[in-house]
Amino acid sequence: MTGILEGAGRVCLRLAWPLLTGVACARADLRASQPLSVQEIVAKHLDAIGGQRNLSSIQSIQTSMILNERGVLHPLFADRKRPNLLRVRMMHGGELVFTEVYTGTRSWEGAPGKENCTPDSAATAATRHAAEQFDDPLLSAIAFAADEHVAGRVRLGGRDAYQIDITQRDGSRASYFVDADTYLLSRVRNRRPLHPNEPARLIELVLDDYRPISGVLFPFRSIEREVETGEPLTVSLTLWAEANVPVNGNVYGMPSSCRGQRG
Repeated sequence: MTGILEGAGRVCLRLAWPLLTGVACARADLRASQPLSVQEIVAKHLDAIGGQRNLSSIQSIQTSMILNERGVLHPLFADRKRPNLLRVRMMHGGELVFTEVYTGTRSWEGAPGKENCTPDSAATAATRHAAEQFDDPLLSAIAFAADEHVAGRVRLGGRDAYQIDITQRDGSRASYFVDADTYLLSRVRNRRPLHPNEPARLIELVLDDYRPISGVLFPFRSIEREVETGEPLTVSLTLWAEANVPVNGNVYGMPSSCRGQRG
């Protein structure tokens, strides 16, 4: 009798095992089909670009680039330093023609000898936003977010992407598209003027040609275009970039013509 029961038990286990396996597979499929949260997507994005350790090791970045604005070429040199210092110099014919700086609390801009020490609020906000995006637009937006959520999975440029909508503390809003395969940031959409004091329009920033700088992937090519018309507005190509380059002097400070003035 015991042998029969034991044999029956073994038969029951053999019969039950496929059912248990099916339940386990169903649970695994259910987990795989669950939508990712903002935190999970951002974590995968951070890993994809090189990880927090490599990112934190970069304290400054120096770049040389060409900006093509509707056929007009602008050679640019940019210096960035954590947490929010920025200097951009525009050249023409080998001469410096325009500088834009965010000091961490103030901004100034202008041609040599014609510096505007107190740009209007729109220009200052634009420069501050650019300075705060040291890592990349998504990580920077998350750091200053008041609200964020995954709007869904969309198809853009023949590829699937997660759309994350973020409202920042200053009220500005944007949609960030993270490639569903590579987890690299591929696009950013928001309604804004291309330049301060211009009418706002829905602009899409497309990022690609990611290359490593000190173990972290950065986009070396970008294009801004108007979403409603598809018109290209600017194309930016990074020609050279290096991390943690020593920069002598207070290049992020106010020029002598502005010292003593209150912003």
